[in-house]
Amino acid sequence: MKKLITLLLTAGLISVVSSPVSAADLKVDGTYEFGFTSQSAGFAGGNQQHAGQRVRLGLSFVESENLSGYFQAQIGIDEWGVHNNIDANGDKHGNGISARQAYIDWIIPQTDISVRMGRSIFGLPADAIGGKNAVMAAWVPQDGIVINAPIADWLSINAFWARLDTPYTSTGAAENTDVVTGQRSDAFAFAADMKFDGLAVSPYLMYATIDKGTTHATEGYTDDGDAGMDLANANAYWLGVSTTLSYFDPFTFRLSGAYGVKSYEGNNSNAGIDLGDRKGWYIQGQASYNTAYGTPILGAWYASGDDADDYGRQGWIPTLGGRFLPSNSFTDGGASLFNGVANSFIGGTWGVQLGWTNISFLEDLSHDIKVTMFQGTNNSANDYVSDHAPQEYMTTSDRAYEFDFNTTYHIYKNLSTVLELSYIINDFDNNVNQFRRAYSEDDWNASLYFCYKF
Repeated sequence: MKKLITLLLTAGLISVVSSPVSAADLKVDGTYEFGFTSQSAGFAGGNQQHAGQRVRLGLSFVESENLSGYFQAQIGIDEWGVHNNIDANGDKHGNGISARQAYIDWIIPQTDISVRMGRSIFGLPADAIGGKNAVMAAWVPQDGIVINAPIADWLSINAFWARLDTPYTSTGAAENTDVVTGQRSDAFAFAADMKFDGLAVSPYLMYATIDKGTTHATEGYTDDGDAGMDLANANAYWLGVSTTLSYFDPFTFRLSGAYGVKSYEGNNSNAGIDLGDRKGWYIQGQASYNTAYGTPILGAWYASGDDADDYGRQGWIPTLGGRFLPSNSFTDGGASLFNGVANSFIGGTWGVQLGWTNISFLEDLSHDIKVTMFQGTNNSANDYVSDHAPQEYMTTSDRAYEFDFNTTYHIYKNLSTVLELSYIINDFDNNVNQFRRAYSEDDWNASLYFCYKF
């Protein structure tokens, strides 16, 4: 009977896919990704090897230019040879099968205002370095509504409401279930895209109400090492801007920055200090020069950190899924399916980057070279983090130097491969405590990535 039901379901799906679509045009897209990585185990030495894949399949249902829908399913990342990817019958199955995106796009009648409703990828305007926003990045799907309203040729207004991840409980504690009574975590943002001759400016404002049950990483770490931090409600706001100056082509200059505050209600304290409160800022800048053989770049950033009397990243800018990705391994900015040491939050760091991107002498073959220096901005006397690897909390005594060399080859029109090689020189002050002395090795990463996109 079980096999018969399976056959009937399969036949039904084939019938649906093969039948003509009368109400909407159906378009299919997708990606097959494969990753092969060999790397050290962070700064603790050792060796790790990974091989795996990820599949994404998307369906577009286009009614007209005013109405369409999109659905995308994902399987992965499915690591080869990992036991938890095998079911009770010994059959291989996908790891993390999910509805990655599901939304509709529509135009408000008699206007040019577009609306996207559902689960999609959205965030704040991209920063100067790394292509993402360090407060809220457009990098993973979120649930919400996004609105774009063209005002003039040079101005459009964007707004979104994001319903953040809020399960019924995050720690299992009975007092941490107030989401059942209707409270939720939400973010509301407005951004203006202003484009002039050789100049683009995108200022933005975001406000968030954070429920005590949320598991969304509001500052890069869900609980900052304090189990009680998320047992209270909070309010947060951010002001930021991202600017691109291309008037002096082939020179391009990018500048971005943001300031943010998060404040918890009541006294959720440890020795009289509210561990959840945040108040911080950052600034990023990058200059580039386009040539026939690639683009040399020079970038730098600075983000506020903890003073000597701060406790628990209080001097960091709060984030809602922000990402800062200037390098392959230290910040997980590469194409690899498997992370390196991956501290991809800007708070408490500053640095400088020199590189040359898209170096090409042969058709379909290009190279990127980057050298990045990371240093902490947290006071060196503040060594409260004793149970994290050193890259997660860098003081003014900690540095790291990453060397990246990437090669991209387009095998066919829709098939490409990327070879990524990274090496990080460890210059941390590992005498802070016994735990950090275990992280005294340099770090390296070698990854081969294939992507078939259709």
